[in-house]
Amino acid sequence: MTIMKKSADEGLSLIELIIVIVILGILGLVMGTIFGNTWRAQEAVRLQTQATSRGQLVASEIERAMRNAIAFDVSADGSTLRVNSSFTGGHQCQAFSLASDGAHMTVTSAPAAPSGWPTWQSDIAPISGSPFFSSNGGTVTYAFDSVSRATDGSIAAAPVRFTGKVFMRNTGVGTLSPCW
Repeated sequence: MTIMKKSADEGLSLIELIIVIVILGILGLVMGTIFGNTWRAQEAVRLQTQATSRGQLVASEIERAMRNAIAFDVSADGSTLRVNSSFTGGHQCQAFSLASDGAHMTVTSAPAAPSGWPTWQSDIAPISGSPFFSSNGGTVTYAFDSVSRATDGSIAAAPVRFTGKVFMRNTGVGTLSPCW
């Protein structure tokens, strides 16, 4: 009587091979999902950071102009702020406007209509029902949203809201001339 021994080099059966392939496929799918979600989260954070930086730039420039203002004027619709500022002993005419295509800014010595100003920062939008600027005495209040957009142009996340109140440092009342 002969007893057959199993040899050590027979390999894997077809069932064992299929089970290994299924397990590796599931692990690959899980890892791909984790990496995809991580990439999307990183992209969302990057877009929000850009929107925050854009809004901070607009707000700081408005505040700098107003702190050094000799005189200022807010348009009746609250979309434009014109400032005659004093920097290093001289005068600087600076104006800000919010339009449908973003925030516009100009530094000039001659009056110009806001429609001719270049777009300074895109994706700056008014807060619904609120003017971009309002004034009370020597104080200007500003309010706007900085929108974060994906590469396809869609809004990627909730906008970053900016509001602030800035006072003129100069107590003497000046004139917008020769600026506007």
